[in-house]
Amino acid sequence: MSDENEKLIEETFITKLGAKYPFVKAKGCNQKYGIKFFPSVFSIDATGVVHSVADDRMPGEAEIEQMLQAVSLAPKLPADARYDPIRTMWEKRDYAKLSAYLDKMLAAPNLDTEMQGVFEAQKQELQKRVDAQCKRAERLGQGPDYLASSEQLNRIEKEWKGFAAAEAAKKELDRFGADVVIKKELSASKALAKLQSSFDVSKVSQAKKLVVELEKFAKKYEGTFAAGQAAEQLKGLTKG
Repeated sequence: MSDENEKLIEETFITKLGAKYPFVKAKGCNQKYGIKFFPSVFSIDATGVVHSVADDRMPGEAEIEQMLQAVSLAPKLPADARYDPIRTMWEKRDYAKLSAYLDKMLAAPNLDTEMQGVFEAQKQELQKRVDAQCKRAERLGQGPDYLASSEQLNRIEKEWKGFAAAEAAKKELDRFGADVVIKKELSASKALAKLQSSFDVSKVSQAKKLVVELEKFAKKYEGTFAAGQAAEQLKGLTKG
């Protein structure tokens, strides 16, 4: 992902370096991710959690294997047009529609053995994902980054509407809204996000100004998770 000129991306990474992975041109990504050198590598798991960033280190094989354990792929469907609706619903993440469709097909009279096996496997995978999302909602509810958790919980509630996972996510979100300490953490994290978005750290002058503001922020919100994040960013910006 880069916000550089498309021609430069093609010449540098695809033609010269022979990159085989896809590229996305995204305006403002350098500022949003705090990119300071190229290429910068981020490792992100299947749920969207960032495990390592460019200033940290490349993930080891053991860490990658652990992240891959959370990846759940639907059983491969036969190359048959009869299963195209299922393929489409998985791609669109239309889980409620998929569940209703599978129930309807499994209840159909004279369903042949092969199709029944395919539909049952898909139903089992769907339930497996629902259970995984319920556990994920519980983990997200534990914080400490309640702002990031809120964003993920809202996504779970929306994508898994009608399932137990959506109810689990809503339960945690309701608790966030009623807990004074968590509300304070959310307020601090939102303030930090707003502060960070106001400066372009790729520019030296902007980075210096951000250092001053982060020092003020860390004192004002002392004891919060956001203050800890601000302190970590300060280390990175003042390092060397």
